[in-house]
Amino acid sequence: MNNNSKKISEADLHAFVDGRLDPDREQAVESYLLQHPAKAGEVAAWQQQNETLKALYGHVLNEPVPERLRPTVIAPNKTGWASNKTKWAAGSFAWPAIAAALAIFVLGGAVGWYGRDLASPTQLAAITLANEAITAHSIYAVEVRHPVEVAANDQKHLVGWLSKRLGEQISAPDLSAKGFNLIGGRLLPAAKGPAAQFMYENDKGRRVTLYVTRNRSNQLAAFQFSKKADYNAFYWLDATISYALVGDVPRSELKQLAIKAYNQLTL
Repeated sequence: MNNNSKKISEADLHAFVDGRLDPDREQAVESYLLQHPAKAGEVAAWQQQNETLKALYGHVLNEPVPERLRPTVIAPNKTGWASNKTKWAAGSFAWPAIAAALAIFVLGGAVGWYGRDLASPTQLAAITLANEAITAHSIYAVEVRHPVEVAANDQKHLVGWLSKRLGEQISAPDLSAKGFNLIGGRLLPAAKGPAAQFMYENDKGRRVTLYVTRNRSNQLAAFQFSKKADYNAFYWLDATISYALVGDVPRSELKQLAIKAYNQLTL
């Protein structure tokens, strides 16, 4: 069986993307992709992801390993492991090698974690939206005397003012059917311009906030969920506006509130 007649595997496709195939095998993969458009699309997406990661983190490859992750620093910290009842015999493991492997694992995991959702500007925008919304909620939802800039009794002015500042017509959805009433809102700074925050409260004093900003990617993104510390968030990207509903309420309850808001905001 020659190199070209071997079945193309998933490993071959990944090696093709990474440029690790010999010329004959690379030609075989190219022929396979011409006959399988769906797989060709997947490979193209992987290549785009690689380019994105290189653009974002390529400079890290030329940076020295942080001192705290060097094997000579990690290795001496093995004493905590040796305190178990069953102690490992001294010299039975190559500690520097283990430490080096651990360092590689940590660095690799970090790149994987930060890169997992950064395959496109749209995904990056969605992640940024969720982080900003959760941060804003954590700052203002706990305020007692000044939770909002403009109270709900002046809702017309509030919505008009925030719409003008964002450059898009926005609205504050009615969540009263789910037990949360609007108490007001405020203007906030965002990564790429202004953002609006509408705050709601139920009869138990529990609050949720709707974070609204321009969707500068002009791409749609469906409902997504994020959790940070004690806060849950459901967020989505509409044609021109991005939304994130945040609260320390249970995920199932917040989802129902988000669906209620979504249905009103997308009419």
